[in-house]
Amino acid sequence: MPNPDIDFTLHRDEPPGRRRHRFMESADINAAFEALFEAMRTNVRRGLRTDGQLYGLEMDGCIPGQLLGTSWIPPAGLGIADPAWLAHPQRRQRLLQGLFHQPRPDSLLAYVCEPATGASRDAFLYVEVVSRDARHAAEHRIEPGRGWHRRELVKSPHRRV
Repeated sequence: MPNPDIDFTLHRDEPPGRRRHRFMESADINAAFEALFEAMRTNVRRGLRTDGQLYGLEMDGCIPGQLLGTSWIPPAGLGIADPAWLAHPQRRQRLLQGLFHQPRPDSLLAYVCEPATGASRDAFLYVEVVSRDARHAAEHRIEPGRGWHRRELVKSPHRRV
């Protein structure tokens, strides 16, 4: 029996089986944040910093939450000489939406930045995961580490923005 609450006309130009994208589910977003957090935590522990980087995440088209691969998207390859240019939200959103229109295997795009902080705010790592239909972000606090760790990244929940 057809469901009158579902509007199938939204993707009439993308018939089933030949869709260029699917709507991201919470399992996809959670898997993306988990994969990014572990990699960034390792980098932060080693003392590395970032002033703005882009990553592509390829998700399985059939299995929600299954990450197939990640890739670094060099800002210089997109004509961006200074990665700090990506810090402006509107410019970044235009760039990311433009990347979705390119023929790429990435289902999700991620922006990672450690903004310059003033004396009034603790250091943190900003992570934004973008799909065609939503944006999610998290701010992970950076604390002094112990032993061979210089700094430690603290887990925090992400939210839709």
